[in-house]
Amino acid sequence: MATSDLLVRGIHGGVLITLPDLPWHQQRDLLVTRIQTQERFFKGGRIALDVGETNWTEDQLYKLLRDLSDEGVCLWTILTKSVQTLSAAEFHGFPTSLPDPNRKNKVETSIDDDGRSAFASLGRSLEPGEKFEHNGNLLIIGDVPLKATLSVSGNLVVWGETAGEISAGTAGKPAFIRLLNYDDANITLQGKPVEIPAKQRKNCAFEIKLEGEEVVVKSHKPGRLKLL
Repeated sequence: MATSDLLVRGIHGGVLITLPDLPWHQQRDLLVTRIQTQERFFKGGRIALDVGETNWTEDQLYKLLRDLSDEGVCLWTILTKSVQTLSAAEFHGFPTSLPDPNRKNKVETSIDDDGRSAFASLGRSLEPGEKFEHNGNLLIIGDVPLKATLSVSGNLVVWGETAGEISAGTAGKPAFIRLLNYDDANITLQGKPVEIPAKQRKNCAFEIKLEGEEVVVKSHKPGRLKLL
C-alpha cells in the first residue's frame, strides 16, 4: 500500500479501513477526506479503523470521534500495534479486535490481561420502547432513543445520541458515564439522578461521575467543569 493510500473493505458488521503508516494528523485528514468524497457509501455506517503503529492520544481519538460523528459515521473498533493508541482506545471503551462473525451473541466482551472483564460492546442502537440491561461495563455503539431504557451495573459509554433513560453503577460501586451526543436523556448514576445544566447542554459530550456524594459533570471541551 502506497503511503498516500488507504484500504477499504467490507467485513461482517461494517467496513474495515486500513490507514497507511503516517503521523496521526495525516491519517485523520486522509480518512475524513475519503469519507467526505464518498458520503453516500459511508454515511450511517460503522467502520473499524486500523491505524497500524501510529500513536494516537486519548484527546486525538476523541476529536476524531467527533469529526466522524459530524459526518454521520460510527467508529466501531480500533485496531492498532501501538501501545499508546491501544491505551487511548481502551480509555474510550472501544473494542480493539474484530468480533468473530460466527458468534451469534449480540454483545461482544473484551478481557483485560489479568482476566477481568473490561467493556462489553453492543454494536447497535436500541429500539424505542426497548429495555436493555447488562451486568458489567458496556460500550454501546449506537443510539439510546426516546422511550428506550438502558441499565448497566458498571460503567457506561454511549457513542451515539442519547435521548432515552440510562442508568449506570446500579451495583453500587464507583462508576462513570461517558456520552458522545446528549439529547435531553434521563440519567441516573449509582442511584443518584443527574441533571445537565441548560448552559452546558450545548456541549453535547460529557463524562459523569461521583466525587464523594456529589455528581460531577465534566464536558469534553477544555475548562468546563460543573458540580451538581
